[in-house]
Amino acid sequence: MSEIERKIPLTYKNIDFVPFITHASLDKTPREWVNITFPKDNEYPDLAAAKFEAVRCWVCGQCEMSSMANWAMNCPTATYPAHYRQAAYRGQGKHMTVLGLLQGFIKPTPELVDVAYFCNLCGNCTLQCSMGIGSDPVVSVMALRRTFVKMGIAPPAAHRRFANYIKEYHNPYAEPPENRFAWLKKSVEPQKKGAEILYFAGCTGPYRTPDVCEATVSLLSAANADFTILGGEEWCCGSPLYMTGLWEEAKETYEHNIAKIEELGVTRLITSCAGCYRQFHEGYRKFGGSKPSFEVLHSSQLFSEYLSSGRLKPKSKATEKVVTYHDPCHLGRHVGVFDEPREILSNIPELKFVEFERTAHHAWCCGAGAGVMSAYPELANFAATERLKEAKMVGASYVSSACPFCVLNLRRNEEAGKFGLEIGDILQLLDRSMR
Repeated sequence: MSEIERKIPLTYKNIDFVPFITHASLDKTPREWVNITFPKDNEYPDLAAAKFEAVRCWVCGQCEMSSMANWAMNCPTATYPAHYRQAAYRGQGKHMTVLGLLQGFIKPTPELVDVAYFCNLCGNCTLQCSMGIGSDPVVSVMALRRTFVKMGIAPPAAHRRFANYIKEYHNPYAEPPENRFAWLKKSVEPQKKGAEILYFAGCTGPYRTPDVCEATVSLLSAANADFTILGGEEWCCGSPLYMTGLWEEAKETYEHNIAKIEELGVTRLITSCAGCYRQFHEGYRKFGGSKPSFEVLHSSQLFSEYLSSGRLKPKSKATEKVVTYHDPCHLGRHVGVFDEPREILSNIPELKFVEFERTAHHAWCCGAGAGVMSAYPELANFAATERLKEAKMVGASYVSSACPFCVLNLRRNEEAGKFGLEIGDILQLLDRSMR
């Protein structure tokens, strides 16, 4: 498999103009840091992917802070009360864990496994790296998880459980595979060869937020799109497995889906799930395969295109409520899709819209991703609750997103906290406006 790669669009990320500190590099220039050898390099070969990131860390602590004037903190893990600003749970702490293992100062323990997995991998730490060198703690976290998995001491029990569910049921919820499309009310021919579009429904949408899937199919039908589904051949995209260090298992389910899709000869794949989108968009690079023969789009990209071309023409108000938009980490910071969801909202007649203060690149994570909602629900609930409080602060009464996993976690915490907010997907609002 290819080494861990992260690409977060940063306008100020240019290492050619950074005054590197000398004590970190010793007698080596910055571009030679990756060649530094450590006593335990051979013992932890998977940490090599993180070495360049870790040695560049200045240990300044900015990765947990926010560069926005009205906010002190940006990292859910470091902000979480039980671990508030504890060194190991900060982005810089992940780098230091990598270096500590490579230098032999520390050894793998259950506590270190907890440090590696108590993280949403949201990438906000990378964005906030104020030194301009773009030292990426996410690479270190992924390398640590991969190392611990290969050593047999990870992932946590909750992740092992959903990995077994994916193997047996092809979804992490242990739901019957035949019920994946139970929500489908329209007649759609499964595995139709030669269709233009394959709609990949995912797992969370069909089994936990089917209203998002219903809106997607309704909009495809309204646009007279030639589309099909995989039906019983659709498996989990593998993103939960990959993010928790189970790469072989992730590769198996990913390659199954790719093979089945390519058999149909479709030219485009769309998914409404941010995690599925990122997995299909980048999977061939992660697993060392060839680029798929079809184009991969998030549903917001397709429907933004349809709105621009006139294939979709909203005609009514979707809601009287004030709407805000929560950027999913997998869709926004991880891949760079920020504009299309907002273009969809801007095309809905008379929509009252307000941005979160922490928005786009700076968006606060919903708390659900990277295995956190299953293994560390307390962190997932904390992060979602903070986001809902922020929505109330900016005057919103409807929180929209473009990921069913975000919608699910925000809904659960709205039900628990009773903030008086409606939670839904941007496609639901667009679908309402079509009627």
